[in-house]
Amino acid sequence: MRKLVVTHYENKILQATIHDGKVTDLNLSENDTVLGNIYVGKVANIVDNINACFIDYGDKLPCYYSLDDNDIIYADGKEHTKLRIGDDVVVQISRDAVKTKNPVGSSELTIRGEYSVVHTGNQIGISGKISSRKLRDDLKKLAKETLPDNMGCIIRTNAAGAEHDVIKRELNDLAGRLEQILKAATTRKCFSCLFRNPPEYIENITLIGSQKIDEFVTDDPDIFNVFNEYSGKKGLCDINAVLYSNDNCPLSAIYNLKKEVEGALKERVWLKSGAYLIIQQTEAMVVVDVNTGKSVSGKDMSQHILKVNTEAAVETCRQLRLRNLSGIIVIDFINMKNPDDIYKIRDVLIKELADDPVPAKYVDITKLGLIELTRKKLKRPLHEMLI
Repeated sequence: MRKLVVTHYENKILQATIHDGKVTDLNLSENDTVLGNIYVGKVANIVDNINACFIDYGDKLPCYYSLDDNDIIYADGKEHTKLRIGDDVVVQISRDAVKTKNPVGSSELTIRGEYSVVHTGNQIGISGKISSRKLRDDLKKLAKETLPDNMGCIIRTNAAGAEHDVIKRELNDLAGRLEQILKAATTRKCFSCLFRNPPEYIENITLIGSQKIDEFVTDDPDIFNVFNEYSGKKGLCDINAVLYSNDNCPLSAIYNLKKEVEGALKERVWLKSGAYLIIQQTEAMVVVDVNTGKSVSGKDMSQHILKVNTEAAVETCRQLRLRNLSGIIVIDFINMKNPDDIYKIRDVLIKELADDPVPAKYVDITKLGLIELTRKKLKRPLHEMLI
């Protein structure tokens, strides 16, 4: 059974995915995040030497907007020869403010669904986790035939098990909503919010896939009502919604969430075998070092090391999800005498990463016997969410 538990932690909303009694994902979000929202903004400043500008959208900090990476969408719907300070443009917040860095804005407007992400532009992509060539071709053809010429999409992994009619309905719905947003921009005042992204706990349902969640549990009546409204619109009758209420035993204590968050912030992670992981995040990459620690071998040392490394591989994948780690990840497993054993460990990593809703790829063995992979950055690391 897989549950999505939503509660409060240090003035933030904590979301935890629990699969068969074990926490597999953690996420913290602000109550008032602007991530994913679409606004009519005003160009506040143009910085020629970095070919970028800053757009005021009504919040505290203007968003950074790269002119190299974006095609400007003017709010009046007309063509302009040159971007000027004071111009009204349509912008979506693609990255939250981090420490002293401004939020980042994008002209590629996107709306997420359970099976697809529809965006402005005409590119169509298919999730790399959908391996069937025929299915990939069929889904690409379906998207091309469904979407208007000025829109594209990314077909998500969840689409692999969905009926094509269901995917088509979602594509039409999301494309229609984007068209309405662009049309509304021509009549709305500056700083108007044209689209407000659903709360992150709702986003998590679409990321994981509603068919993979059996129960939604929260101790907040407002969150419970938002979920019921969402599930009513989407027809998610298979997800059991529970409003937990017990003053003597908080929801976070039932699932030991405080300990899970604190453990996901520590550098050292102990394994049942007595071995442990050291997880360090640098500017360039994430490094995971596997150590034998207190583990005791039996008669066959090589089998013992293989068993410890296998356990470490499974826990490493779990920790990547718990901590929201991304980018280049290098893992140094305990040296094994049998050269073929490292390939067994690689296969364990590939299997575990296949269940990760965040795309991970390029699981390779280096010349030094290390294993490296990349994990896509969709959210900030857990430790940054607590700042």
